Amino acid sequence: MDTYTVGQTSPLATDPLGRKTAPRRLRTAEEKLRIVQETLVPGASVAQIARRHGVNANLLFSWRRQHQQGVLAKRTRPPRAAKLLPVRIATLSALPATAEPTIEIELPCGARVRVIGDVATERLAAVLSALTCR
Repeated sequence: MDTYTVGQTSPLATDPLGRKTAPRRLRTAEEKLRIVQETLVPGASVAQIARRHGVNANLLFSWRRQHQQGVLAKRTRPPRAAKLLPVRIATLSALPATAEPTIEIELPCGARVRVIGDVATERLAAVLSALTCR
């Protein structure tokens, strides 16, 4: 029976066969990327690099696949530009004299939001945010 005292790290984990195993090491995306880049050098052995870093070669191949898909890439890309939306502006002569200023927004799902009169920007932003999260 394994015992440990308070203040020690947790006991070693065991695999399905009851063998003692070290706790899993969580690696950052930067660490994974650095290890994957070592495997991309011509003539490099994935198995040797995996052993040197203490990871399974199959896991390293998985990281390589993620790298090829762009998952391990650093998030240093600039944010995507806002999508331009079609806008139609009605002239004042087309509106009845008693009409209040109106904004009508049609969302991609087909829902329409009509704002009549003066509305605080923060409130309109909250309404649109709630609708786009659906």
